[in-house]
Formats: sequence, C-alpha cells, structure tokens
Amino acid sequence: MGKYVITGAPGTGKTTIIEHLKKIGYSCKEEISRKIISEQIAKNGEALPWKNLNLFSKKVFDLRKKQFLKSKEKLCFFDRGIVDIYAYLEIGKLEISSNIKESIKTLRYNKKVFYTPLWEEIYTKDKERRESLEQAKKIEENLISCYSLHNYQLIKIPIGDIEKRVKFILSKI
Repeated sequence: MGKYVITGAPGTGKTTIIEHLKKIGYSCKEEISRKIISEQIAKNGEALPWKNLNLFSKKVFDLRKKQFLKSKEKLCFFDRGIVDIYAYLEIGKLEISSNIKESIKTLRYNKKVFYTPLWEEIYTKDKERRESLEQAKKIEENLISCYSLHNYQLIKIPIGDIEKRVKFILSKI
C-alpha cells in the first residue's frame, strides 16, 4: 500500500482519475496548482507559472509538502507529487532549492508512480492551463525523466474510459 502519485502532462486526465477514485471510496489528495492559479488570477497575483514560476512553485511546494505530511491513510492517491515541482522548475531553467531536493529524498511516495500519457483528443487549454500541445509533450518527457532520476518506477496508464483507467491503476497496487 502507500502514497501513490498520478502525474503527467497537463490535460491528460489526472484529475478525472482522482475524482473517480474518490467517488468509489479511495482517499485522494487533490491537485494544488490549478487552485493556486485560480486564486492568483482572481486577485491579479504574481504567483502564476507564466509570471513568477519561482513564487508559484514555492506555494505549490509548501502545500504539497503539507498534503504529504498530513496523509496518514494506508492507501492514498495524489494528483501530482513533489517531484513535479522539480520537473517544472527544471523546464523553466530555474534553480531547485535545497528544501525541494531534500524533501524529494525524505518524503517518499510509493515507488510505483502512475502517469497519464499525452492524449491529444482530450487536451484543451483554458485560463489556468495555457500550455500548448508541444509544451505539454516537453512536460511529459521531463516528468518521466525526473521521476526516473529520483528512483521511481513509472507506469503508463492506458488511454481509455475512466473505468478502464482506474481498474488498471488498482490492478497494479
């Protein structure tokens, strides 16, 4: 059992999977980035990935770390993990703080990390998700690379209806 991350490029169905897992009774931790982005847009804030990736990443990190530490369930799914922050900072060619690096070493999720591959048919941009399809592909590649670098085993979730995707995940834990 343990803390399982579901990661992947933007717009690949992670949140839909998390919502379905919650609906059928599993403990899940919601994605933090979109909430921060919505709040920052509403108040014309600076902590946005396209305005100030460092500030945005710090806010995401603080909340993800709290999410991890508060999670006491025997089995829990996370919509993204701390390694995602590392990957996004790396893409932005920004320095990765020692705090993030240390947390990646000490706050370990289950070794199996599920990722949702890019799925062009469902990919859409909106006010919080501004990445182009090309940028999303780069994000996916970097997420896979960063999770591998930090000794996680990536498991690709097949494209398909939500029941098929969730059944696949549950068969692997």
